[in-house]
Amino acid sequence: MDPRARWRLFLLVGVAAPAAMGAGGLLLARLVTGRFPDLLRLPSGQATLAGLVAGGASLALVGLLSRLSGRLEDALRRTGTRAGEEVLQSLGYPLMVALVTTSAIGEELLFRGGLQPLVGLLPAAFLFGFSHGGWVRDNWAYAAVAALSGTLFGAAYALTGDLWAPAIGHSVHNVLSTLLLGRHVEVEWRGPVPVIRLVPDPPENAAEEEVLPMSFPSPYPPRPTARALGLVTGQLPPGPQNDICDVPGVRVGHATRVEGEGPLVPGQGPVRTGVTAILPHGGNLFQQKVPAGVFVLNGFGKATGLAQVVELGTLETPILLTNTLSAFRAADALVSYMLEQNPEIGVTTSTVNPVVGECNDGHLNDIQGRHVTAEMVRAALEGASSGPVQQGAVGAGTGMVCFGFKGGIGSASRRVDRYVLGALVLANFGRREDLLIHGVPVGRRLAHDPEPPAAPASGPADAQEPAAAAEQAPEVGDPDEPPPGSVMIVLATDAPLDARQLTRLARRGALGLARVGGSAANGSGDFVLAFSTANRTAHRADYPVRAVTLLRDDSAAMDDLFRAAVEAVEEAVINALFTARTVTGRDGHVAHELPVDQVLSWLNESDQ
Repeated sequence: MDPRARWRLFLLVGVAAPAAMGAGGLLLARLVTGRFPDLLRLPSGQATLAGLVAGGASLALVGLLSRLSGRLEDALRRTGTRAGEEVLQSLGYPLMVALVTTSAIGEELLFRGGLQPLVGLLPAAFLFGFSHGGWVRDNWAYAAVAALSGTLFGAAYALTGDLWAPAIGHSVHNVLSTLLLGRHVEVEWRGPVPVIRLVPDPPENAAEEEVLPMSFPSPYPPRPTARALGLVTGQLPPGPQNDICDVPGVRVGHATRVEGEGPLVPGQGPVRTGVTAILPHGGNLFQQKVPAGVFVLNGFGKATGLAQVVELGTLETPILLTNTLSAFRAADALVSYMLEQNPEIGVTTSTVNPVVGECNDGHLNDIQGRHVTAEMVRAALEGASSGPVQQGAVGAGTGMVCFGFKGGIGSASRRVDRYVLGALVLANFGRREDLLIHGVPVGRRLAHDPEPPAAPASGPADAQEPAAAAEQAPEVGDPDEPPPGSVMIVLATDAPLDARQLTRLARRGALGLARVGGSAANGSGDFVLAFSTANRTAHRADYPVRAVTLLRDDSAAMDDLFRAAVEAVEEAVINALFTARTVTGRDGHVAHELPVDQVLSWLNESDQ
């Protein structure tokens, strides 16, 4: 979030809203009691003590109830904790502490100073709890706990007659809750002295036996991204990492498999493949689905699960990317993963829709061997992190070729007002002569270069490629050059969009392919899947209707999101080419890395 948006959020939530609640409380108190609540003085010792006790008791009550009920703990994490973590990520600790303190004082002026004398302690506490999202079915547990806390704050006010008591208690509760976001308290006794530590919580989806991140790492370390080399694409500003994980909550994981070299032995190798996982949030996606839309630019593909996304407009599993013939094994492993998290699937509730995208890496990889395993899928899912996203020849991108050069995974992001849009591409498409970068026909220039790109073919880090492999590499225009392949595009945003709007966004993402020279060839599978992390849909609901807040179609932010989709996809494809290293695969096929220095020199000339 840019500084201006951060300060706008703070001024709205931390200043304007508490000021409005405080003014309302002052007026109500004046009407009911004939006097204004007095906070323009130092609190008495009695009020301070009562406030500290109330704040500590409130925090202990929340912790105790969450320990007693796993369902309540999940509800608290899904509502209050998730919202708090997202705001904390946007504001940082100093502003967040100031925000929760001003909010506490404003709420106490309204609910204890104004409403409690009017309606009584318990009704005021109920209204206090209901104000914390009680009108939303998924938030009832959170609202009920807030009502219990409000009862403690109201009791402190009733016992002392001093509004400083609940104001201090509420502030203590909020500040300590902020410090505990993403952590838990561990107490270790060393003799008579307790040692108290704040320990980070484990990931929400951590298994009993942890799978270490990148258990199947790539032996091809990425080169710098285009922007890191000074090549700026588009006009909108990028997010902090300039990748899809700039969207709060989104995580990406890879598992890479590189084995063998030499002639192809179907079913045995050489292997140059992998799997990439994109998780929209860290919770249970089947229970908390996200809105999604799909656009098919050209349907020559074997992706699974997209038809249900089009029909229902929701995504209920992580997204996996892999090679064409491994898509079905990856889908099977994804179903097993979801069944572990949701044993009721197919028994007491509906079945699950695994979403897997694919591209053909058969030019470099023994694709018939279907070497992506369930262990690799699990490693990618459980090793997923909030970035930075590793790009290039990694995960699903290990064996991919783009515009006749080594392609693979690329990512980029854009900031639009207070929202973020991120793109991740699996780039495996295009002919060399079609490649455009910033409008410069670098593909045609490289196609007329009589020499292949001056970069050594690289294999696994612990193996030396035979010298003959470079001699077997196809020359530019050689019939052995890989044909136009496919591309999978995943767009993520935290803007509140529904499935229809996300489908519109996905269509614009396809325009980013045209900017780099893509033309959706007959044999190319070109798919765009867009999802939003806002407005999650609960798997079960007691009400037949739900109310959500959506961005207006005619808003300026929507137009900018469309532009962001185009720019982010364009830069993500460029990043896939810039970061990927040369890979030698089966039968000595070589996918050379893009000669970045030469390309940058041409781009610099065009700018002069």
